[in-house]
Amino acid sequence: MERLSAVTVRDWLERSKSAGMSLGLERVMAALETLGRPDKSLRCIHVAGSNGKGSTCAHLAASLIRSGHQVGLFTSPHVLRIEERIRINGRPISIGKLDSALTIVHSAGEKLTFFEITFLAALVACRDAGCEYMILETGLGGRLDATRTAEVIGCLITAISLEHSDILGVTIEEIAKEKAAIARTGIPIIVKKPAENIQKAILEIAPHARFIAVDGNIHDEAQSLARELLIELKLPWKEGPVNWPARMQTISGNPTILLDAAHNPSGIVKVMPQIITELPEKWLLIFGSSPQNDLENFLKPLISLIEQCPPQRVILTEPQGGRYPPLTEFPLRGEWIRNPAEAIEIAKAEDCDLILVIGSLYLCGNILQYLGKDSDDDLDILSQSS
Repeated sequence: MERLSAVTVRDWLERSKSAGMSLGLERVMAALETLGRPDKSLRCIHVAGSNGKGSTCAHLAASLIRSGHQVGLFTSPHVLRIEERIRINGRPISIGKLDSALTIVHSAGEKLTFFEITFLAALVACRDAGCEYMILETGLGGRLDATRTAEVIGCLITAISLEHSDILGVTIEEIAKEKAAIARTGIPIIVKKPAENIQKAILEIAPHARFIAVDGNIHDEAQSLARELLIELKLPWKEGPVNWPARMQTISGNPTILLDAAHNPSGIVKVMPQIITELPEKWLLIFGSSPQNDLENFLKPLISLIEQCPPQRVILTEPQGGRYPPLTEFPLRGEWIRNPAEAIEIAKAEDCDLILVIGSLYLCGNILQYLGKDSDDDLDILSQSS
């Protein structure tokens, strides 16, 4: 197949979005074989879950990096730019290295989705960079997700909640089984301990699963789960802070800005207690969202927060650059400032001590870009900048 230029390969990647989502393993497995099974050159760890899986992946990678290992990390979606889906030793891959990996994936000759292409590019790029370990975050579910094709040394499942019911199942047990299907025979799998009915469902698919009780905020839980899996795999655990943009991220200043990209009802419920502890008397809310399957339950914790700790101002805005058009109306009282950059600029001029930005990963990305917090240093999982 003819070698594509960098511009053309990016066009190919962009066009793949029009195919939408197409779950299944056959195309990816065929491409993996053509590419020489890059996953087998890496010691892969596979993570699934409804909430917290990205943070858990970041803690896994950070510990291995601190221990002196070369580590690849594949997560999705991205907050600011596509290169951050693939990190090598904590930092987003360079544009040139991503283009090279995409060109190699294109040469496999398979018709692939956007997610499948980026997953395969991650394996190729991290193999070629000499990584020893590869942390893989599931895109959706588990059983039919492209990441399921990789050969792995360990698996982990974080919190499980009702999500994507049109694809994964209408009950929590069905969804749990879909996620539990990342389990491989003879490969350790750690699961955040759920209710007994969910445990039973998981054990039907992964009878060797080990359930771990964890508590604390979402970062505490992610750290605990990562530690348990690495200990199980007899790999080093080196604790330390992790920079995971747009997940309870604090940007110091006057006022302070707190961003969180909770994307489903269970996620926003989980972060709300931590948000409440950080709210000063004078605060302001910026909210925007992409379409939600359960908008009413998604907004309930936020409406409760507004009633419990009234902000000085509620600004409603429209996240830019997302896969789907932003919501332009919802049952939340506030004033519309449709451009996120204008919204944060107006908010910063207010006499307040904290601005809470919540509702959408894309919104958080818009704000971080406007604030100039979009460099590789800002996106490095080991960065201490704020």
